[in-house]
Amino acid sequence: VSIPSGLGNEEVLAAKILSYLPKDITEKDNLGSLFARFGTGEPMIAVLTPLDEYGWFVSGITPDGYLRLDRSSQPHPNFDSYLLGHPVVISTKKGLLYGVVSQPAMHLLTRERREELRNFSLDMAYVDIGVRSEEEAKNKGIEFLDPVTLWPDLSVLANDKWAGPSLGQKSAAALVLSMAEDLGKAKLSQEIVLSWMAQTKFPARSGGARSSLGAIRVRRTLQPKRIIVLDGLPADRGEKSPVLGKGPVLILPKEGGLKLKEAVEAIAAESQISLQSQTGAESTLLNAFAGEEALCLALPVRFAQTPSEVVDLKDVQSLRTIILQLLQSGRVK
Repeated sequence: VSIPSGLGNEEVLAAKILSYLPKDITEKDNLGSLFARFGTGEPMIAVLTPLDEYGWFVSGITPDGYLRLDRSSQPHPNFDSYLLGHPVVISTKKGLLYGVVSQPAMHLLTRERREELRNFSLDMAYVDIGVRSEEEAKNKGIEFLDPVTLWPDLSVLANDKWAGPSLGQKSAAALVLSMAEDLGKAKLSQEIVLSWMAQTKFPARSGGARSSLGAIRVRRTLQPKRIIVLDGLPADRGEKSPVLGKGPVLILPKEGGLKLKEAVEAIAAESQISLQSQTGAESTLLNAFAGEEALCLALPVRFAQTPSEVVDLKDVQSLRTIILQLLQSGRVK
């Protein structure tokens, strides 16, 4: 969680993951996605999860040293409003810099100005990094297109729940890494590839269902026979919504995935793990594998795509147990 991985700036987090893995089993593609291979034989099963998180980039520097921002992608129209008055991290070639998005004193504003702030936009965002001039900002290492992400504040809540920005997908990325040691020791009957996908927030330029650029590239690179996508999914949003703490969420593509579904459900039942399902859920990651034997197992995330995403560690552990047993058992060939 503490390592920024803004869209197009995933290499620092990728390097951290690589530091835990044997060098002879890892590789990267030219987009920045990371792969770790275990076992031999066919068919290949790939477990995929995003490496990147939503954020912004430096689009300008004012004469008095404030940074201006623009977005590379956003999950919803109100995402920019989370910036106002919040600390941010700027990833530069010289290292990480920290700033805060200026928040005017509301009691000093005119009524008209207060009304404007109700509809906050990036035109109103000024990042203060503690300098007094454009030259000083550049001397600190600031350059145009430097990625900007929310401050990685992790809060430990009651009853095994954690909260923080991008926590759903960061938890999935950590979960996949945690399985590497087990897979390295196991006797596997087929090849298994763990992958952390870069640039998944960019849509691919193709017809049909909206698909992730990073996932499309991974499909072409690996050409896997079976695909398990790990992601986060909004929870606690009404009667038909997944519920936090009630287990992972099973999402099937429009076609295929039945053999994997049966295996996942059998393992969940044997392990006495509750499993939720979601019908009609749209996944740009899963769409990239249309026509393949694929499914998505998602972590329920309360307050998804906000600075305070909440995950339940019991859901994380349950998801890890299901996937690890599926990979080690060789049930799906």
